[in-house]
Amino acid sequence: MAWPIEGLEPGYRPDAPGVFEEEEEIELTPAVQSLLETSQWLAEQIAGKILGFREEYYGVEGLREALERLPRGRLAAAKPLPGVAIDSTFPLDGGMDLVGGHLVAVVAGYVGFGGLRTRGVRPYDVYARARFVDSEDTRRLLPVYAKLVEKAVAHRVLGYVEQGSMDARLLLFDGELVPYQLLFKSQKAVSRSRLLAKLDESMAQLLERARRLGLTLVGVVKRSYSRLLGARLGRRLSLNDKAVMSLLLGSGEYLVLGSFEELLPRYAEIIAVEKSAEPGKYRGIVEERLRARREYGRVTVAFYKPSLAHPSQQAVRVEIIDYGGLGLENILSMLNKLTNPATGLPYPIDLVDEYTRLESRMLELLRRRIIGHLAEMLEALGGSGALVLLGHTNPEKRYVYEPRRGRR
Repeated sequence: MAWPIEGLEPGYRPDAPGVFEEEEEIELTPAVQSLLETSQWLAEQIAGKILGFREEYYGVEGLREALERLPRGRLAAAKPLPGVAIDSTFPLDGGMDLVGGHLVAVVAGYVGFGGLRTRGVRPYDVYARARFVDSEDTRRLLPVYAKLVEKAVAHRVLGYVEQGSMDARLLLFDGELVPYQLLFKSQKAVSRSRLLAKLDESMAQLLERARRLGLTLVGVVKRSYSRLLGARLGRRLSLNDKAVMSLLLGSGEYLVLGSFEELLPRYAEIIAVEKSAEPGKYRGIVEERLRARREYGRVTVAFYKPSLAHPSQQAVRVEIIDYGGLGLENILSMLNKLTNPATGLPYPIDLVDEYTRLESRMLELLRRRIIGHLAEMLEALGGSGALVLLGHTNPEKRYVYEPRRGRR
């Protein structure tokens, strides 16, 4: 295998980046100037990681050969089977801070693709859940709650398939297939958390229903910083898996890392060393979880780089359980066929992401409507002063949620 990064082969020294030739004009305030002064330091950090991987690739005995021995191949452009893409979203800032608590919301939905046929049900749908909570712990669990709502949507889709109302063969999830909180927390910790225990049970039931129906499940992980390659190669690399695969894979190529059962126990040891913790203990936690939920261990991790040219040229990480018996290469070839040239991701993932997008301004509209209902309810009691509980705790950040006004 030749060194894959053009212009960074051994001995090469770049002249000038020339990447940001057209920069947006920004007012050089003291804050901006201070920020820009960090650019040289950050560039050196990034270059060090890239050059470190180059040295590992060429200098570590057996590393290059070990990488080349991993199962890999070339993708075709197989016609996608009928399927459904599923996603959930929530405000990244955790919700709106009000005097009486936090206003949080989750939106989850699905979108059909590949000629999905339905009978008596919609080929797309969206569901919203909102909560008014008064503790930081509750807000912290919002990502878990979002996954719970997402799995509920997936169960609804499987119900449609069971009833014959939908002919889906493939389910795509925007994000990991099995929530990582269920893989790296102890059995005791999962059981102790009401939300985690509920999510764990929902996930296990989802896999069992998909197995009975013969549906193939795929998680498309857009933001991935894992280092599972280290579990395969016996050492931690300078770059994360997605970065390495983006450098090594050519267009239309794929590489299979292996199953969670093979990778995660060793990966847990690597994480433990990085945290100066006991490797055996971390490995034991993961092995305990995989024994409790054996289907989680059947998830296979693979990377592919789409044949279709796209701006980022990034590899795509996917997690697959092939209950439909479609074959790994065939599944990856279908995903390759579904590539959106604008993003390099399967277009149903982009579509469902757009469909379920939750903007912060929606929470302000919800807040105002709640105030309206509450005012009516409290008017008869003469307690309208209680509306202060729905006021913003930080008025300076209120602009984040205010509806945008058009320019005149």
